[in-house]
Amino acid sequence: MANKTFFVETYGCQMNKSRSEHIAQVMVQNGYHLIEDKKRADILLFNTCAVREHASEKAISNIQKTIKDLNKISRHPIIVIFGCMSQFLKNRLVQRVPGAQIVIGTSNIEQIPQYLEEYTRKKKKILDFNLPSTSQVFDERGYLRNSSQIFTFLPITYGCNNFCSYCVVPYTTGPQRSKPLLTILKEIEKIIQDGYQEIILLGQNVNSYGLDLGLKNGFEVLLQTIDQNFHDSSIWIRFLTSHPKDMRPSIVDIVKNSPLMTRYFHLPIQSGSDRILAAMNRGYTRDHYMGLVNYIRQTLPDSGIGTDIIIGFPGETERDFLDTLDIVQEAQFEQAYTYIYSSRSGTAAYQLPDQLPLAEKKKRLQLLNQTLSDIHQIKLKAWVGKRAKIMIDQIEGLNASGRTTDNQRIFLPNSNLFLGQVISVVVINTLKGKLYGELVLS
Repeated sequence: MANKTFFVETYGCQMNKSRSEHIAQVMVQNGYHLIEDKKRADILLFNTCAVREHASEKAISNIQKTIKDLNKISRHPIIVIFGCMSQFLKNRLVQRVPGAQIVIGTSNIEQIPQYLEEYTRKKKKILDFNLPSTSQVFDERGYLRNSSQIFTFLPITYGCNNFCSYCVVPYTTGPQRSKPLLTILKEIEKIIQDGYQEIILLGQNVNSYGLDLGLKNGFEVLLQTIDQNFHDSSIWIRFLTSHPKDMRPSIVDIVKNSPLMTRYFHLPIQSGSDRILAAMNRGYTRDHYMGLVNYIRQTLPDSGIGTDIIIGFPGETERDFLDTLDIVQEAQFEQAYTYIYSSRSGTAAYQLPDQLPLAEKKKRLQLLNQTLSDIHQIKLKAWVGKRAKIMIDQIEGLNASGRTTDNQRIFLPNSNLFLGQVISVVVINTLKGKLYGELVLS
């Protein structure tokens, strides 16, 4: 199969994006060639997500349509489906996409080149739905550069031990496995040598790093060690996603005193109701959460806080929903991702009573999003006249944009800039939910 071309299509979270970049590198190292034209590829790799039913159904529909469209033009590439959706649906996915030759879950995905060779020899469908072992971490042999060419993802943990009652992730990715510290340091060194300027540390719950290794404050040790080893570099370090129950003031203190760590904390609240938080098995209360938010605001006034919120969890009353609106107003999030609860078989919440009508969920989601939008507009207007340092990571013609260390994107029209450039700007305007700035020359 060497010299064959392949195309990768990714669904879902940043961890999946990272995994796709890694698998692309593994494929290239085994003699395959990545191309950007799906219709011309010999092999199509689909990296899938199972967190929400809508995302899974969209992925299945897209894969089915791709196969059908290619058949019409007499193209019959090898179809490989892998990732969380495969692990979750298993043989049900095989039945729905009979045109797929290789369907595997979240374990052994590094063996895709070997699976391809085996399929070529035997012409027999390959299925593998074994879960990763408690010790399995991926051997990060580098990444093919993503479209930005500026940042790359670096997973530091895989899997999850939390078992939130609505979430399939622990069932699709297996238990948490933390990478050895020395492995991470070597990977960072290689990433810097490859010319990346920003590293995003990833984990399902990034701040629980090391708990499976018996390290109570393993994430702090990791951040401090990165700081000590790379303090002379100009690299920016971000991390996603932090779980409130494992977030500690000591992590905020390290960020404050580090020249490398950016000032953004993604801290999913999910609900503002203590009753719903308990039903979700989140492991914290709204008071605990707001204590973290307040500590971040006091310690790092220039930081940004993002969150995730689920609307319509089974049994969510009007009072519970108002508690969520209330904490949104209190926390004043810089960013928020909102979702309607998606019922997933096998989770603890799947058969809970009092499932809300979809119309009510949509009504509440609309009200929540409007509240968040109003907060966002006020925060954007407060940026006008402020100075900030940004790293340019997007350029289209003469138009450039970059993010501040607190994850705010600023656009600079008609500027002669280059990717990776770190510059000082002043915000001069806000329009249609975006900030526009100009270069500060002195």
